[in-house]
Amino acid sequence: MIVLRILEIFASVLAAVYLVVGLVRLVRPRRVGRWLPVVLVVAAPSVAQATVINATSCAKADVETAVASAVDGDTVAIPACASTTWTSAVVTSKGITIQGAGIASTTINNNGFDMTAVDGKAWRITGLTLTGTACVNALTESKAWRVDHVHFSAVSPGAGRCQNRLIWIEPTGPDYTKGLVDHNTFSNPGGIQIHVRPTGDGGNGEWLRALGLGTDDAVYVEDNTFTSTVYNSSAPVNDCDAGGRMVFRYNTVVNSYFEMHDAIVTGARSCRKWEVYHNTFSMDHEFGAFVMLGIRGGTGVVFNNTYTTNGFSLVSPVGVALYRTGQTGGDPWDVLCSTSSGKATLASTTAPSGCTGTDNGCINLDGAGSGGYPCRDQFGFDGNDPQTTRPALFWNNTLDGVQTNGFSFIGPGTPSSYITENTDWCRSNTTSPPATCNGISTTYSPYTYPHPLQNVAGSAVPVGFPTGGLMPYFVEWAPLVFGILWHLRAVVVAGVVTALALGSSVAQAVEGRWTQAQVTTKQHVDRLAVAYVQWAKERKK
Repeated sequence: MIVLRILEIFASVLAAVYLVVGLVRLVRPRRVGRWLPVVLVVAAPSVAQATVINATSCAKADVETAVASAVDGDTVAIPACASTTWTSAVVTSKGITIQGAGIASTTINNNGFDMTAVDGKAWRITGLTLTGTACVNALTESKAWRVDHVHFSAVSPGAGRCQNRLIWIEPTGPDYTKGLVDHNTFSNPGGIQIHVRPTGDGGNGEWLRALGLGTDDAVYVEDNTFTSTVYNSSAPVNDCDAGGRMVFRYNTVVNSYFEMHDAIVTGARSCRKWEVYHNTFSMDHEFGAFVMLGIRGGTGVVFNNTYTTNGFSLVSPVGVALYRTGQTGGDPWDVLCSTSSGKATLASTTAPSGCTGTDNGCINLDGAGSGGYPCRDQFGFDGNDPQTTRPALFWNNTLDGVQTNGFSFIGPGTPSSYITENTDWCRSNTTSPPATCNGISTTYSPYTYPHPLQNVAGSAVPVGFPTGGLMPYFVEWAPLVFGILWHLRAVVVAGVVTALALGSSVAQAVEGRWTQAQVTTKQHVDRLAVAYVQWAKERKK
């Protein structure tokens, strides 16, 4: 054990030395550290010098004046204020950053922001707290927007703002959107927290485009905390329909749940795709929870999630539904799934509606199998005309520490006759997905984590201490380097313990530590690599 202790001390000292050398390199980069591996150097990315326009106060009129003078690429800085009530939203179509003085410093009560930038413009909202009815209305076709480091504190927009959503993502034109929601805190919400609904064509365009699992083609929700002190079934962490695409990863959810819609809402298709992984779902009181994930349409993957009940009742961590086997909705879903359910404009650039003939993308509503299988946009399917099987995959999820990769059926009707294991979905109780499912290769690789939009130049966020000079670089990158070295240290120690053969129980514990260290270290390395690439690009300018 003395040898182990010496190794730990050595690795810890080495980590400290790398941090000091990295910090010195920030100050005198030409004299220090050319011998260090570049991936382990605390390299400060150069920040593009966009114009910062300071609003003279938090008042809506002053913020609007600053926004009016900004051009694409500028930052509008809102100063610190305990709480300022807005009588209407700040609306802009510009590709700008709106940045408060920090979550603990800038508070906006009521209304919030309407962001309407088109494709080709990048926008961002960061560094503030929203209360009352304040929300973010993302009526945008931008492919590079970000909402981060915002505290949504007991926000309840109501029907008059953002459709009672805290972040309402609704591109209203013919194009689609993709962006990032990260490092936000949602506490005690009064409505759906993040909703993706492309409404320009009701989702037809989304179902005509490739699925794109493991690509950036989605709204990414990562590194957020969702907490409700009292469970509210009307305020899930998300919703998704009309061909929406969502990746939900590395989030913490307490007393709430993830959900989506199938093809049931008037003029809207089902949610298109979902990727749910590396999240922690838990409950801390009894509220009769049914599920923590409610899946109703489209296809995707669910893996490496942790569900914790703390002894409180839960029917199933995951529930799957197919509503049109027992309930009708609005046009064209006003008939139950069947071979004779009719046709709809599902291959057109207009929203789905009942039709006859072949004009305007008029195709069969459901499949030709028994009972209309597959129902339009149902769980485990891809494509449009015809629909094609693309089984959903579940692996390495745990409920109170035990592998659990199945689900319960929820909702009306008898979805179990339409959704069967090894046909529409497959599972694996290991750390890897099943090699094949229904004869289809299940090769899958998740998209880069963290999302590259977290690491674009100029992404530093006010956190309550000086942000000038070297401080933001040190705060941003030093923990990453330390994290890499610390977890590599854990791997070294684990290897020594295994070599000493101290018993099977210890070996099992070491294996768990090894896996954890590998995953965490990879996250740090991936993030640092993205940062270095950005830094290198900036240096060439």
